[in-house]
Order: sequence, then C-alpha cells, then structure tokens
Amino acid sequence: MERLKDQVALITGGGRGIGAEIAKQVAQQGATVVLIARTAEQLQATAELIRQYGGTAFWFSADVSDMSAMREAVQKTLGIADRIDILVNNAGFIRSYAPIAQSDPDEWWHTLEGNLKGMYNTIRLVLPTMLEQGSGQIVNILSVAGMRAFNGLSAYSCAKSAGLMLTRVLAKEVRKQGIRVSAVLPGAVDTAIWGEESAIDRSKMIRPESVAQTVLHILTLPPDATVDEVLILPQEGIL
Repeated sequence: MERLKDQVALITGGGRGIGAEIAKQVAQQGATVVLIARTAEQLQATAELIRQYGGTAFWFSADVSDMSAMREAVQKTLGIADRIDILVNNAGFIRSYAPIAQSDPDEWWHTLEGNLKGMYNTIRLVLPTMLEQGSGQIVNILSVAGMRAFNGLSAYSCAKSAGLMLTRVLAKEVRKQGIRVSAVLPGAVDTAIWGEESAIDRSKMIRPESVAQTVLHILTLPPDATVDEVLILPQEGIL
C-alpha cells in the first residue's frame, strides 16, 4: 500500500544524508519527490536512484537562503502537479565551530542566518499553496542542539533553537487550517556534516535511515493526530 500516493513532497537538503534518505522512503510510499539543494551532482544521483527503484523524482539546484532562487524552485515544483502536500526542511550546515570568545563574527552570523533563513524562506514560499489547498504537512529537521547546550556550537544551536520556536509558532497559526507542522530533533547522526574526522565514534551515531523512518511515520499518521516535536537520540544518549 502506497500511503503517500499522488502527493508531492518538496525536500530541501535532499541530495545526501538525512534528506536523501527521507526522499527515498517518501518516494517508496508513492509520493512525487522534488529535491532541492546547492550541489547538482548529489541531487541528480539521488533522483536517479529513486527512479531506478520505480519512484518519481525531480530536482532543482538552489540555495535555500536565496529567496529569489527558492521562489523559482517552488514555482517549478508547482509546475509539476500544481500542488505541494509535504515540505521537509532539512537543509543545514555548520560554518562556525569555536568557543564564543574565539569565534569569527562573519562565520557565526553566516551559520545562524543560513540555517534559519533557509527554513523561513521555504516555509514562506510554500505556505500560501498549502493554505489554499486547506491541507499540507511541514516537517522541520532541527537538532538536539536546539534544546541542549554544546561547547563551540553557539551559532548552530541558536539557529536550531530559533527554528524550533518558528515551528511552534507556525503550528499554532495553521493547525486549524488543515496543516500539520512537526519538529524532528536528532542527536548525532552519521552524515557529512561532521567532516572527514570526528571526535565521536561514528558507529554509535544514528543512521540517516532511522531519522527518515521517523519522518515517514509522522507523514503517514491518520489525519486525527499530529506530532508536535520528537527528540531522537543515539541508543547511548548524548554522545
């Protein structure tokens, strides 16, 4: 049974990692998947893999923090089926990793603004369509760093904490208009965000597929229920 048949899902940061795994699982449930990220090669590879397994996938290269580029990407998405049923805000990055006293102001603000602005831009552009439809689901992939303090992650943590409040306000504003809004806050996930080397044992991290399964569960809930927020940690807790 394809539980998302005939739905259109827009996924940012969809070229690799958590976003790519969400795209694969959503496509397996019958949704048409539209991937957005900056790196065309990764987007193309993920879309081709989805198609190989019988799914339907499109991709558009765009920086989510660029409102003009995202407006074009959303318009192209609407051109595919004239609707957007699912939005997964997954795009994110870390440029500033240092104690506040030694942080670079430009990198700090770039990390904060890039993560938060991208989420806001995509929501702002997709929301009018969902409101007109009277239905839709928005899942914002945040981080445990938006709830717990970690040394050296002040910019990223502030972005994710602000993203959590944005999610809460949005849910309050649109839940009576047929739109479900959820926040997913993973702990350490084994993705490229850690770079080539990590002080944490990556074998103990959450697999991207596990986060994707959680998102799929949220998206396929019966219409009488919604998940406001879910925290996903590695089996051993905070690593």
